[in-house]
Amino acid sequence: MTTKRVERENTSIEIVPEHPVVRQIELVPLQIPDEAQSDPRAATGVGARRPWWRRNALFIVFFLLPVALAVLYFGVLAANVYVAEAKFIVRSSRSDSSPLAALAQGQGMSRAVDETYAVTEFILSRDAVARLVRDYDLKGILSRPEADMFGRFPNAFFPDNQERLLRAYLGFVDADVDAATGISTLEATAFRPDDAFTLAKALLAIGQDFVNRMNLRANQDAVEFANALVGEAQTRVADVEQKIADYRNHNLVVDPGQESSTSLADLAKMAIELSRLEASLAQQISLAPDSPGIAALRGQVDSYRAEMQKLQSSVVGGADSIASKMQGYEMLMLERDLATKGLASATAELERARHEAQSQRIYLQTVVEPSQPDYPRLPYRALSIAFVTLVSYCVYRIIRGFVDATLEHRA
Repeated sequence: MTTKRVERENTSIEIVPEHPVVRQIELVPLQIPDEAQSDPRAATGVGARRPWWRRNALFIVFFLLPVALAVLYFGVLAANVYVAEAKFIVRSSRSDSSPLAALAQGQGMSRAVDETYAVTEFILSRDAVARLVRDYDLKGILSRPEADMFGRFPNAFFPDNQERLLRAYLGFVDADVDAATGISTLEATAFRPDDAFTLAKALLAIGQDFVNRMNLRANQDAVEFANALVGEAQTRVADVEQKIADYRNHNLVVDPGQESSTSLADLAKMAIELSRLEASLAQQISLAPDSPGIAALRGQVDSYRAEMQKLQSSVVGGADSIASKMQGYEMLMLERDLATKGLASATAELERARHEAQSQRIYLQTVVEPSQPDYPRLPYRALSIAFVTLVSYCVYRIIRGFVDATLEHRA
């Protein structure tokens, strides 16, 4: 009886014939070296023949190379960056003359929330960049010889144009508003300490100029609005006066109220006189009924009564009476009084607006003045290198895990 051994990949099959037809099959495990179990490529002998840098390409590319570049840049090439910090707050003066409002809100100044955000947005705008380029040599500050190849502007990655200049500027300047306190923090960075200090002072100056322009615009708008109110009030008064003149000419009356007062006074006098004449007539009739003076007295009494009726009809009772003219005239007088009061109020508002135009409504108050830095705050060299090292190692381990899993699946 002969034995036949057959080897297949990881196992060997030993066939022991016991009968010409029936044979016994025995499975024997194939011994695999330890290094082949740890690295699938070692089983074929391919990895052992490759050079070291080929076998550790992932480690070199995803770990050693990033760490070496980080050490080179942050340890040697990166320029020192100085930071000048300032804090300011924008406040507004209250112009509310109401005593109740002043008692509820307090005296003095208040935070101008909208204006604060407007100032910070202006500091980070193209207009601020243009002002700094024109008056404070911003391009010279960003292109100092001390700057490194990546931080300098312009450079190979940031050509000299307005869009790139704005992006580079936003990398050197930051403005943030604390919503709780209303205090804005301004940070200006540069490659020289005096440049950082100059840039911070310049930003405060252009912020103050922006606040002054807002003051001027607000004052001009207030004066123009008050002038418009005065003009409208004057036009209204003139229209009412024209209506009164037309009414007088149409009704042939100057002042119905005064005329009615005069007529009523005349009626009172005539009534007194009529009473006296009637008393005299009654006395004359009782003493001398045949006296020739009775007829004359009766004539006077009748004449007074007719005159009184005529005067009464001119005051009340007729279409042309003074009473019928009083309603329209009094409405015109009321309209004139309202127009006059409106003109007086508009004039007072104009005077108040002119007075406030000579004062400051919005203030930019510096809380912390910028100081010239004496030590570079940036870059964080050791921290940056440690961060790159950690991230690179994590990336390397993740990619190495994917590669090993793929090779095992293929094997």
